[in-house]
Amino acid sequence: MDRWKIDLFTLRGFSILMEERNVSRAAFKLGLKQPTMSRMLAKLRAYFDDPLLVWSGGHMVPTPRAILLESEIHQVLATMERLSSSPQEFDPKTSGLTIRLAATGYTENVFLARVMSEVAVRAPGVQLEIRPPDRLHDTSALEKGEVDFLVGWNVTPAPVLRSRVLFTDELVCIARAGHPALEDGLSYERYVALPHVQFDTPSKTTTELLLHERLAQRGDRPFVQFRVQNLLTVAEIVANSDLIATVSKRFVISYLQQYQLSIAELPVRLPVMQNRAWWHERMHREPYSHWFRSLLAEIGKTM
Repeated sequence: MDRWKIDLFTLRGFSILMEERNVSRAAFKLGLKQPTMSRMLAKLRAYFDDPLLVWSGGHMVPTPRAILLESEIHQVLATMERLSSSPQEFDPKTSGLTIRLAATGYTENVFLARVMSEVAVRAPGVQLEIRPPDRLHDTSALEKGEVDFLVGWNVTPAPVLRSRVLFTDELVCIARAGHPALEDGLSYERYVALPHVQFDTPSKTTTELLLHERLAQRGDRPFVQFRVQNLLTVAEIVANSDLIATVSKRFVISYLQQYQLSIAELPVRLPVMQNRAWWHERMHREPYSHWFRSLLAEIGKTM
């Protein structure tokens, strides 16, 4: 007999036979006729190559093999019942779950800080871990469950990902207050010629990719003098030098009082930043994923 051809109902029959030690009573308990139950026992005997239950003094007794199998089959049945049951409801008030996100420092600063404040109140046991995005590996990380969500701007998402818009933003150029290049507006020629400071991640940001693509269409590329890993470093350098930077408007506005900065419209046309939550299809029906997506969307509406 093919060693894989055994079904759960037959294993359930084994479990009932071990409880009742009687074919007639086992058949009644399973809602079967006695001949059907007898054929099921024959199938079990053939599959396990063992008599399993034998007559002795007017009743059936299990063989040593049957006794060894009983606990393991019971475990198989319990596991399958758990796997086939509806997923448990997610209760944020009592959960100790860890949710892992991939997001840039910009997204963490202007949006996820608000999310974490709400999580601290609504789900005091839930932990959030935020790591830098990695364009080459983010989709794989979502697929493997190493990351639950990618939050931010992505214009080339993998087709296996679902998403929803959280909030929009726009890109602007910043320079120190009083920078001569901004006195009568920032021209394209000045923008390309001036040294830039670039916020960096393990792989290129969407901002950098789009900006380089647009400039390359005209045969140009920005002179990126400094690459840094913290957005506040960008603001600090720009406020105290003649370097400029391309950043999100929301980020700049939140730090205008702290740093002496000027904002200029980009002389390069770039699309509106659509900051989204991205998740893998396999997580779409997971209760905690649905709860967290709803929370992200709720806070996104306040932006």
